[in-house]
Amino acid sequence: MTDDEAPDRPAGRPRDTSIDARVLEATREILVDSGWDALSIRAVAARVGVGRASISRRWSTKAELVLHAVLGAEPDLGPFEGTDLAGWIAWVVRGSHELFHRPDVRAAVPGLLTALRENDRLRAALWQGFGGPAAELYAQRQSGSGQAEIGGTDPDLDARAVLAMAAGAALFTSTIAVEDDSPELFARITELLTAAVGRTGQGPSTRAAAPNTETTSPSRS
Repeated sequence: MTDDEAPDRPAGRPRDTSIDARVLEATREILVDSGWDALSIRAVAARVGVGRASISRRWSTKAELVLHAVLGAEPDLGPFEGTDLAGWIAWVVRGSHELFHRPDVRAAVPGLLTALRENDRLRAALWQGFGGPAAELYAQRQSGSGQAEIGGTDPDLDARAVLAMAAGAALFTSTIAVEDDSPELFARITELLTAAVGRTGQGPSTRAAAPNTETTSPSRS
């Protein structure tokens, strides 16, 4: 075989893609078994049997690794297929509840909240990367229902409001209001959000004024 006939080969050592799945699985296991504080790149590397450099090349921080482990590389939009506007809202509420009640996510939340507060780039990427695609699907469904044309509503704002309320409710019931965490409660949350979105078609006058966050929000140190 001549040099011209030889198949192309990538330069350097090919990346072992099986490491990714093993690292992510080990991350979830350590979270559930030992919690956020016990989790480290070193601990994951030891459990998987790889060098720390192999993990650090893929995820530069512990928070990035955990986010990928519990959320995946991108949002799963499959459950939204074939749904109408009400179905979109129902899945956002249900999906948020299921997510925040997973053992690995519950173990990760306290540490992740602190890490995201201290890393604005990662926080913004998380919100845009997972909230953005879902908001686009919402806008498509609202446009199909004619509400945006009738009421002059902002589909992107409506979608982000529903996402924030659904996720906030799921986080709150999984950490604080655990006694009220029930299928009945989340069915009622779904009903209230669906009814509220339906009323946006009546026009902008149905919306309450937004709070003055410049004066009411506590300042950050």
